[in-house]
Amino acid sequence: GNITVGNPPQAFRVVFDTSSGSLVLPSTDCEDAPCVAHARFAPEKSTSCVQIGWADDPTTPLTSKDDRDTKSFSMLGSDVSGEFMRDAVCVGPFCSTIDFIALTEESEEPFGQLDFDGVLGLSRTSVDAKEFNFLGSLPHATPHAKRVFAMYLSPDGNGEMTFGGYPEERAVADLQWAPVIGEGSWRLMVEDIAVGGKPTGICGAKGCEAAVETGASLIMSSSAMLWNVLKELQLDDACEHPAPSVSFLVGGKNFELAMEDYVERDSHGCRVLWGSTSGAEKGPALVLGYPFLRKFFTVFDAENGRIGLAPRGGGAGGHKCYDSDDSQEGDSDEAPSGDAGSDGHADATGGGSPDEDKKDR
Repeated sequence: GNITVGNPPQAFRVVFDTSSGSLVLPSTDCEDAPCVAHARFAPEKSTSCVQIGWADDPTTPLTSKDDRDTKSFSMLGSDVSGEFMRDAVCVGPFCSTIDFIALTEESEEPFGQLDFDGVLGLSRTSVDAKEFNFLGSLPHATPHAKRVFAMYLSPDGNGEMTFGGYPEERAVADLQWAPVIGEGSWRLMVEDIAVGGKPTGICGAKGCEAAVETGASLIMSSSAMLWNVLKELQLDDACEHPAPSVSFLVGGKNFELAMEDYVERDSHGCRVLWGSTSGAEKGPALVLGYPFLRKFFTVFDAENGRIGLAPRGGGAGGHKCYDSDDSQEGDSDEAPSGDAGSDGHADATGGGSPDEDKKDR
């Protein structure tokens, strides 16, 4: 999707990522080929940009006499470095002044092959400071703005993100609401995984903690869980024979993926859209990425700490923004109802999926 940063606004194409909580963009100070090939943020061209020296002092402007910290971290499986800045960030009519990371170094792999410029994290918190978090800053910057957004993906690759509310017509049934687990993440509890309608017991008595991630191109789990599921599926090498469905039990309701939802075919054969995570990294037992999100319309409600799921309906791509008066509202026991009209819209089309190495744990 598209966002703008600064005054006058500079446009960027980003991936909306629920697993991270900050905005990351290439800067004009980055002369690496992947940076030059993408839109870069030019701080000198924004009258509202403030250079920030330290993440733990996120609102103090940098002076010429101050030392400056840099942030080095892993992004999409590669090491990057950047500096801290503060400016106005807008998604459609929703704008907020936040800190963000302007990259000064990018490697050719994978950034040279990406069709987006950066990542806008939509986690409920940021690892640096609350001033870096776009979602958390909305109520302070935009009066009555609701911290609610939704993702709709269609099988043909088009998508829609809505902010401030969600369109009921995207779902063909009432939303099933599940409470989020943890303080800042978008995780819910999967009580069990069923194959062909038969419970496997893989998640045990306590269930499996699952991250619902808009930046993951695959479903992910431990190697052991993946192996157990594959044994139940009994797929042949060419995926020629019918395979059973895979269901995730959430709040007592099964969310089922048919074979065509979790298997991808091309001229080279087929592959299962389910990868394994590294056992060395602590994380959720499951990551529900694009194969799951393409099947189910998903609402992320930070106001009430919950995630809503329902089989997706039809509709065009793009992304829209709703003001608080047009937002869908309701309690945690049933799907909200009301008018889903929109007073504002963003000039954006559906975002693309990040490289799957992002989830190669």
